[in-house]
Amino acid sequence: MKYFSLWITMLLLGSVVTTVRAAEAVTPEAGVLLTFDDAHISEWVAALPLLQKYGAHATFFVTRFDTLSAERRAGLKTIEAAGHEIGCHGLRHIKAAVHTESKGVEDYLAVEITPALAAMAEAEFTPTSFAYPSSNNNDVTDAALLKSFRHLRTGTGVKEGHRLAQMDVLFTPVAQVADRGLLVGKGIDRIGYPGKEDQLVQLFEAMERAAAKGEILTLYAHGIAETGKHHHIKPETLEKVLAHGKKLGLRFYRFDDMP
Repeated sequence: MKYFSLWITMLLLGSVVTTVRAAEAVTPEAGVLLTFDDAHISEWVAALPLLQKYGAHATFFVTRFDTLSAERRAGLKTIEAAGHEIGCHGLRHIKAAVHTESKGVEDYLAVEITPALAAMAEAEFTPTSFAYPSSNNNDVTDAALLKSFRHLRTGTGVKEGHRLAQMDVLFTPVAQVADRGLLVGKGIDRIGYPGKEDQLVQLFEAMERAAAKGEILTLYAHGIAETGKHHHIKPETLEKVLAHGKKLGLRFYRFDDMP
C-alpha cells in the first residue's frame, strides 16, 4: 500500500512536471541528445567545465539512487544547477524486458520504478526521462513507462556491413521528436581507443548526417575518465565530439529540451 500510494503520487506529480516541461520545449534544431548512465558522479562533475566550454547540455541517468551519499547527491545538484538534466535509470539496474517476461510488468514497476522515483523525489529530483539498463526493453515496458516519463531511451549496435550513419533508427527528424516516446541511442564508450579509431570517424559521419538532414542523433556513454575498468569515454575524445558538433552547428541537448 505504501509503494502504491507513492506510485500514484509520482504519476500525478510527473504528469504536472511533464506538462510544464513539454510546454516549454520547442521543436529543436538539428543536434545530439547526449546522455550518460549509472552513477559516475564525480567524473561527471569534473567534466562540467568541458561541457560548458562548448555550450553543451546533457542528460545524466542515475541508478541506485537510494544508496547515494549526501555528497554524491550534492554532486547531482551541482550538475543540475549547471543546466543539465537528471534522469532515471531504475533502482537496481534491472533488465526491464527480462524481468517483465518472467514476473510481469506490475512487479517490475513495484520493485524497480516506484522506489527509484520515490528516492529521487525525496532528494527533490523529478525525472521526465528514463534510460533502460542494458537497453533491455519491449513494447510492454515501453507502454507502461510512457505513463510516467515523456521520453525513454534504449540502445542498439551497428548492423554488420553498415556504417553508423546508415543506422536510420538512431536518427529522429526534428519535426518527429514529439511523436516518438522511445528514442534509440548508440553507445560511444571507448571510441578512439587503439584499434577503435574508425568508430570515431563513423561518429563524425553520423553527426554530419544529422546536420545535413535536420535530425537528432541520440548517444550514450557512462563514465568520463582517462582510464578505468568501467565503461567510459576519455575527456579528450569527448572534447573532439563536442568540437565537431560545434563546427557543424549542432546543438547538444537534454531530453528535457525535447517536445
